[in-house]
Amino acid sequence: MPRNPVARGGPPRALLLDHGGVLVRSVKHPERLPAFADQVLALAGGLAGLDRERVLHDIRAGRAAYGGWKNGNARSTAPREVTHRELWAEFIATDWPAPARAAVTAEATGLCRALVLAESDKTHDPAMTEVLRLCKEHGIRTGIVSNTLVGALNREMAAAGGIAPYLGVQVYSDETGHRKPGPQLLLLAAQALGTDPADCWYVGDNYDRDVVCGLRAGVGRTVLMRPEARLDPAAHPQPDAVVHDGEGLLTLLRSALTGPDTADRGEAA
Repeated sequence: MPRNPVARGGPPRALLLDHGGVLVRSVKHPERLPAFADQVLALAGGLAGLDRERVLHDIRAGRAAYGGWKNGNARSTAPREVTHRELWAEFIATDWPAPARAAVTAEATGLCRALVLAESDKTHDPAMTEVLRLCKEHGIRTGIVSNTLVGALNREMAAAGGIAPYLGVQVYSDETGHRKPGPQLLLLAAQALGTDPADCWYVGDNYDRDVVCGLRAGVGRTVLMRPEARLDPAAHPQPDAVVHDGEGLLTLLRSALTGPDTADRGEAA
């Protein structure tokens, strides 16, 4: 299938961005999990058979199992996302006494939110704010497309960080039930922006989820944002372009906006 002119260096009509690893950077805090386990134990009512160590072990084991489940579905054509209730009932509290399992399942969304907040701190990459500003200046629509456990937290972070006004759409796996590398999230975002996928760039940080997703959705250009030390020349498929951070994406976008293919874009915004 012939590639869109976007892939030859012209600017996109829409720029779709992954969240973690692209828009934001995370610092993990495993030392905060015991306190979270105490919250879970209190919610479960200290029921027979549960103590802090058991709860903490099962939270870690459940998260690891969920990670394995995600990796196992990375080659699926249309992977789905687990619900908040599934995560607690089927991954974390699977073998707890029935009343405790029911108690945490009933509060699954709040617990998922608290778990994400306990696991890490996230900050926006300042260079990505500059990318969004540049897009606005040039009429390039922008949006977030992300696999995530709690998309509502990402929305709150975008609002608090001042980037929400730049975003035309935010599409998250827990809200739609779809996961990358299935193309549905990218297709939903492009549709919401009134843009053909072939006129979009998609920027992600994983080969198997993001590059594959972009190709499946038919975007004009897949861009991998990944530190040089973590690049894999043997991975298949390879992206159309590689940048190492937000500054690299800013340079790539500026180059496309000033390059010879800019005239092909017309006034699309």
